[in-house]
Amino acid sequence: MASQHSHLPLPEPGPGIKDNGQLAAWLGLISYTFFLATFVAANVYLRGWRPEVFGVKVPAEVSNLSYLSTLLLLVTGGILLIAGVLFRNGSYKKFLGTMSIGALLYSGYLLLQIQLLKKYIALGAAIATINATITGFQILITLTSLVFIAAVGWYGDSKDGKVLRRLVPGAMAVWMYSVVVGLVVMIVTDVVSVSEFAAWCGTRLTELVK
Repeated sequence: MASQHSHLPLPEPGPGIKDNGQLAAWLGLISYTFFLATFVAANVYLRGWRPEVFGVKVPAEVSNLSYLSTLLLLVTGGILLIAGVLFRNGSYKKFLGTMSIGALLYSGYLLLQIQLLKKYIALGAAIATINATITGFQILITLTSLVFIAAVGWYGDSKDGKVLRRLVPGAMAVWMYSVVVGLVVMIVTDVVSVSEFAAWCGTRLTELVK
């Protein structure tokens, strides 16, 4: 994932700069949460207000795509969490290798989200009004996560590791936040229910075993 190249000059981290970076990351995520929560709350309200209009049951094709997207998000989160543990233990080579896998999985998740966005829009105004908008926000946080992964790759061959020690903690907050938000949105918007998702995973696992 990492290659030899000239790095952009970065100032040496001063006292407290790591904590300030993490604080900035979390403040940004909190602001994003309030912004996204407005549309999620609107989804819940509209389904309760006019269920015959906004309580639309999505086709099986879209549901399957949602299930696959959610499963890939969970796997990606697990891989990135393992990468974080490796980084904390000082296993930088293993960390970068694991991040390479995470980058591929996250890219796949992004493509699935883009496909979902297109399908929601095609289903009509009722779905596009809320679900497509929320998916758009999830694509935004996914792109942000991929930018952080790309930054890790760019500075991954830093010999002293100072750049990564400044970058990874804040980036890890964004990665884990993306996974948690993806699951919460899935549950609250009821596009993919937990029970249906679990049943779908069980069916697919049974098919693989057979």
